[in-house]
Amino acid sequence: MTTVKKFTAKVSALLLALSLALLSVPQVSFTVFADDDLGSVRVIVENTTFTEAVDGGEAPAWIGTKVDKWVSLDKNSSAMTCIKDAIESSGFTQTGADAGYISEIAGLKEKAGGSMSGWMGTLNDWFTNEGFDAYTVANGKLTDGDELRMQYTMNWGADLGSDWSGTDTSLKAINSDYGTLSPEFGSKTYEYTLTVPFGTKSINFRPTALNRNFKTVSKIGDKTLSLTKPTEIKDGDVITVTVGEGKAASTYKVTVKEGDRPAARFDSFALSAFSLDGWDNDAFDPEKLEYDIKIKSYSTSSFYINSGTKFNSDLLKCYAVYTDINGVAQRNEIKSGSFNSISNIPFGLTKLILELCYIDDESIKTQYVFNITRPYDYTAEIASSGGITLIPGGRELYATKYNGFAEGTVFRNDENGNVTDTTGTNAECHSYTSYILGNTDSVALTLKGKTANVHFRAKADGEYTELKSGETTPAYSFGEDGTVTVSIDAVSDGDYLVNKFDDADKVASYTIKLIKADASVKDVHLTELKSDYGDLYPAFDPSLLSYNIVIANDAEFPTVYFKAADGCTVTIGSDAATAGEDGYYSLVAKSGNTTVTISNGTLSESYTVKATKRSKYDVPDKVVDYLCINSQYTNVSFGVGPEQTLTGTMKSLGNFGGYITYYYDDPITDDPSNPYGLDFYAYGNSFVSGGSAAESGQVYVSEDGETWYALAGSEHYEDTTITDYEVTYKKTADGKTSWTDNQGNSNDGSKQTGRWVSPSVYYMNDLAKGDTVTLRGVVIPGVQGTIQGDSSTASFVGTTRFGYVDYFKNGTIGANVNAYSENAESNGFDLKWAVDEDGNPVTFKNGVHYVKIQTASNIWAGVFNEKSTEVSYVVRTTVNEEEVGTTALPGKIVITDNDGKTIKELTPDDNGVYEVSTGVEESVSISVAGAADDNIYVNNQRIAADGKAEIALSSQSEIKTVRIIVQNGEKQPVYAYLKLVPDDVKAAEQVEELIDAIGDVTLDSYDNITAARTAYDKLSDNAKTLVGSYETLTAAEEALAQAEADAVSAATDAIDEIGNVTADSKEKIDSAKDAYSAVPERLRDKVTNAETLDKAIERFAAIDEIKQAGAKSDEHKDDVISNLSENKIYPLQSIGGEWSVIALARAGKLSADKADKYYNELCDAVKANGSDRLSDRKPTENARVIIALSALGKNSADVAGYNLLSGLDDMDYIKSQGINAAIFALIAFDTTDYSAKTHDELIAYITDNMTGKGWALAGDAADVDLTAMALQALAPYAANEKVKSAIDSGLEFLSESLDENARYVNGSESTSQVLIALAALGIDPITDSRFTVDGITLIDALESYATESGYSHVLGGEENYMATEQATLALTAYKLYKDGSSLYNMNVKAVPKEEPGTPDEPTPGDSTDKPEKPDEPTPGDSTDKPEKPDEPTPGDSTDKPEKPDEPTPGDSTDKPEKPDEPGKPDEPGKPDEPGKPDEPGKPNEPGKPGNPDKPVSPDTGVVLTGGMALLLSGAAMLLSKKKRK
Repeated sequence: MTTVKKFTAKVSALLLALSLALLSVPQVSFTVFADDDLGSVRVIVENTTFTEAVDGGEAPAWIGTKVDKWVSLDKNSSAMTCIKDAIESSGFTQTGADAGYISEIAGLKEKAGGSMSGWMGTLNDWFTNEGFDAYTVANGKLTDGDELRMQYTMNWGADLGSDWSGTDTSLKAINSDYGTLSPEFGSKTYEYTLTVPFGTKSINFRPTALNRNFKTVSKIGDKTLSLTKPTEIKDGDVITVTVGEGKAASTYKVTVKEGDRPAARFDSFALSAFSLDGWDNDAFDPEKLEYDIKIKSYSTSSFYINSGTKFNSDLLKCYAVYTDINGVAQRNEIKSGSFNSISNIPFGLTKLILELCYIDDESIKTQYVFNITRPYDYTAEIASSGGITLIPGGRELYATKYNGFAEGTVFRNDENGNVTDTTGTNAECHSYTSYILGNTDSVALTLKGKTANVHFRAKADGEYTELKSGETTPAYSFGEDGTVTVSIDAVSDGDYLVNKFDDADKVASYTIKLIKADASVKDVHLTELKSDYGDLYPAFDPSLLSYNIVIANDAEFPTVYFKAADGCTVTIGSDAATAGEDGYYSLVAKSGNTTVTISNGTLSESYTVKATKRSKYDVPDKVVDYLCINSQYTNVSFGVGPEQTLTGTMKSLGNFGGYITYYYDDPITDDPSNPYGLDFYAYGNSFVSGGSAAESGQVYVSEDGETWYALAGSEHYEDTTITDYEVTYKKTADGKTSWTDNQGNSNDGSKQTGRWVSPSVYYMNDLAKGDTVTLRGVVIPGVQGTIQGDSSTASFVGTTRFGYVDYFKNGTIGANVNAYSENAESNGFDLKWAVDEDGNPVTFKNGVHYVKIQTASNIWAGVFNEKSTEVSYVVRTTVNEEEVGTTALPGKIVITDNDGKTIKELTPDDNGVYEVSTGVEESVSISVAGAADDNIYVNNQRIAADGKAEIALSSQSEIKTVRIIVQNGEKQPVYAYLKLVPDDVKAAEQVEELIDAIGDVTLDSYDNITAARTAYDKLSDNAKTLVGSYETLTAAEEALAQAEADAVSAATDAIDEIGNVTADSKEKIDSAKDAYSAVPERLRDKVTNAETLDKAIERFAAIDEIKQAGAKSDEHKDDVISNLSENKIYPLQSIGGEWSVIALARAGKLSADKADKYYNELCDAVKANGSDRLSDRKPTENARVIIALSALGKNSADVAGYNLLSGLDDMDYIKSQGINAAIFALIAFDTTDYSAKTHDELIAYITDNMTGKGWALAGDAADVDLTAMALQALAPYAANEKVKSAIDSGLEFLSESLDENARYVNGSESTSQVLIALAALGIDPITDSRFTVDGITLIDALESYATESGYSHVLGGEENYMATEQATLALTAYKLYKDGSSLYNMNVKAVPKEEPGTPDEPTPGDSTDKPEKPDEPTPGDSTDKPEKPDEPTPGDSTDKPEKPDEPTPGDSTDKPEKPDEPGKPDEPGKPDEPGKPDEPGKPNEPGKPGNPDKPVSPDTGVVLTGGMALLLSGAAMLLSKKKRK
């Protein structure tokens, strides 16, 4: 019961037939789609009807709204796919959407609430007459803003307003989020008035049909109203609501009426009251229009109207109107719900008026009056220490010391007027003296009070001059005696306002005598300074005291030569210096300052000299000009020493207009070998690209240093960029910087300002010598869209794509980086960007010698101070060996209007300029027919070859320049310029709509925020002032930035948390996957360790696959043993013979009948062989049979009268088959109580014949299989020191030989043999860390070779009988170890028959055939077999040998090839010996290892398969496999 409304049989046949017919109607669409955004639909899933169990049934799975989500549309969307997407993307299940009928959502199923219950759906509150699959974007029946609602019904929809037999097309209700309906609603009343509050711009209007089977449509004119989005309205609009269709339809009309305009009022009002006396925010009454405010302290000059102040900002604006302390009239906008400062409040009474006025008519307003009283300051004291500062006429104070004190030091006089050694002003001392050195005729004084409000007056002769604290007096001339005395009076601000300086009791008086010392600084100057080589900064000037010599990167530090004034002593550092015969002193410059002091007894001057090595990169030859203005760094720190940028040291340019100019001896040219056409790179100090670190600098170039051209960056032609911005800076009375610009902005220098520039610091020009500096150039507004930003830390330069210094982060110095590729972060510059003042391109035939970088912003960002461009490097491009070529010109450029009509189509030339008359009011679209892989920029918009750029046109009908750049690969770009003349720009309302569409900020808000920001940035300044919701946008941007940073950080941290991947890593990997999935695609490249996650997932999958196989080991082993026990066993046969006997017997799974049959057939075979030796050349035949007999508890010393043990008593015979025979002979002996003659020799032979860290059948590289077998043999003798050493070495080799998945390179049999060895040694392979890899155990690894009924030799190979037998032995060995025993721990009695000859056939199971166990050997006797040692203690260091070297693949000598298809032996020939094996019976069941045919021993002349010829003991099973390809 969903979109198709499929009902039970109780539904009428007519309705059912109709529903089925609707499903079968084919949908044909001819819609053609553009790439535009198709919008989204709202999907709601709810259960409001099934709220409790019905008729004893179960309670509903859930109640209420489960899903409420917007789903984006694409050209393939249907109503059904949108519902499915919404449910599943919300993490819930659904059943049936793909089939067109939803029967379950999130566990709530149809009929759960009774036989008539299930899911139904509406489209825009209408139970549709077709299935939801029929409502598609393609056929136009599903559009942006539609509402899809899935609802649970208990009675076929009747409880949801669906009446299938009803014909009433009335409305049930009319609802609106704003306004009052008149008259009250009634279904049969068809005309209404909806009175909405004044200023209401939009409403959410929702009519509801009485019977929702009838479609309800609401319209204003031709515009259909949406149920999900607000509808714009105005006074007089008529909303027509139609229910149903045709003659049966009902029509309602609702006329919109705007209510009366209310008086402008605050909704609430609040001040930050901590600095106010007695103010209570709760006492504010919106109807009371006048208040008194008292400020507590004179030192408080401002207070905040805080965020508790709110009003209807859709209708109203608020302005704070008052006159500040400087007499400047203020009218500042107050934002609703924000902090707003009222600053620079005068002392005494000030009237602050808050004007609350209507936006549409500011003459309609309410004025709230606040009478503010600020206490006066009654401080009348001079400042401590720095109350008087001397300013010599025409210059700065010298650093030269006079009698040990710097020039201008203020000395206190005693009560008799005598000069003391105490320096600095203070309130208690009223008489002072100071000395000025020779070459000045006058001195001015800067006076500073204890507080900033103290008033001063000063005079020498003549009239007093009045000053405020921090201001400077006129210059006072020295008298004929070389002195001048200045009288200074101070009075408080409070007293000054009443009596000025007329009340003597309120005035503090001071005097200072200024003495012109009879000394000249020239007497202690250097007269000459030069260097072996390098550029001296500054050029030598005796008055400049600090020097830096810039030398080549590979040069030695130079020697500096200098001369001093006559009659002076010279010290270099702390050492007295002596001039050479030529009168020059010398020193070797260092990277740090060396101090040179010149003294004549009265005066002393100190100079510093150092040398700096130029960068290794191709940096400029010289810095020729520099100015850091209106900055925290002016005159200090990063604002001095511009030549240090030649070494890569960062320097600041200060606020707007501050600059640095470089000179290249060899000009920078537009070299055809420069990749991407970029001719040089300039770097700042940006720690990230853009954002709050953006401090963009504009670059200019010049051929001669006189005529300059801007390099037009990506923002140069944007309407927001001002290319002729001008700022005039002025020095304030207190030595700071004020400014005004040509856009009506200013700063009086009282705050957010820097020091005035010092001419001794900025010696490369004359600008600092005056009190006024005017600078011009390009300015890029801040992110808030204004030049200055909002003076907060959120103020920084707006987004740029390329072409500005200190926007993109460093890190690519010396490398060539394309500026045009997607998401490029290049610090490169192209000379072809050069343009004149009108934006027209210029070219340089001979290149440029000069490069200037200038701060292109005028922002003071709160506590971050000014947003100053920093420069650390300028580097010439590294050219390619060959020319890079030039990008092909685009085939055409097409300019279209808003309706898609072509205005002009042109075929461009490189650097061509084309004038286009648009005649379009708002904007044009520009498309460029380039190659598919071209990088195309239209102004600052990067577009695809088949894309387009939207260009807004200026409302002032100014010429709009559009630059088109097309660049491909490493080639140089081509350019075209369009000159457009638009009439208007987009309205601010469009931007507000985009901002409103942002909603609650999530990671998915990126597109909406970007669209709003892009649209806002394109507005004119005037249009921007109309965007009332701009703060919503900036807050959304900040919230998005934080959400993005959090998502990236969470993903990065989660991935780091994975660490080394083991079997236990699933939870961490899943967490990392979830965190990474939460990062939007656009940000995933910022998750720098994403590759680590991919590798971790891949690694864990491999581990988990092996671990899952290992988990089935016990069950699989039982199946394998069961299948193995059903197979026929052949005596004197390795595969399908003795090893099967051993495996089954030791597992307790060999039946008595099968054991007897095997033993009887063995006796026949031994008798037929006729010797104690079963093979003349293979002792392993005896060994294998002995082990099998021991497993059966049989006497190996008497088998059909033959002593198989004595057959191994000849060491030469054993050694004839090599180490392999020795190993299994020892194992065989140890399964019995037989006292073998060769026993001790075997131990020695094995321990003495190691290969590397292990054992090998042949060759010089140890072999895993043979090493494991050797350890099996030596295990009982681990107490012997020599044996233990060999075992430890072998274990180390076996541990080292494991691969990353705990496997061995030779296949499953290697793992089996190692498991047997570890079990024999009492080492648990599950817990011993030497034999586990990332949580994978040897048993896990072995099971990774598992087949249905056995094991394969290689991964993924076919089932192999030999591999199956060995795996069974290994798992049996491990089981025995866990039970306290071991595979070969049998100790069966071995009693030879006294008389030679052929014995009677033994009776199977007859205990008389099993002799008594002999006495145990004497412990400690090396010739005796020792008792089985105690199980080794896990973790005992003796059990953990060192890891051996990696084995070298062994020599194939004596190592037969791997048998063809193990487990599928060739059909044997007819045996010569009697006892032909039984013919195979019924074929084996699938999945069971096949019974191997019985190969006959080579001694009988029957050929064995492949490598079976090697060993017919356990060691040989593995050796053949090493040659398999």
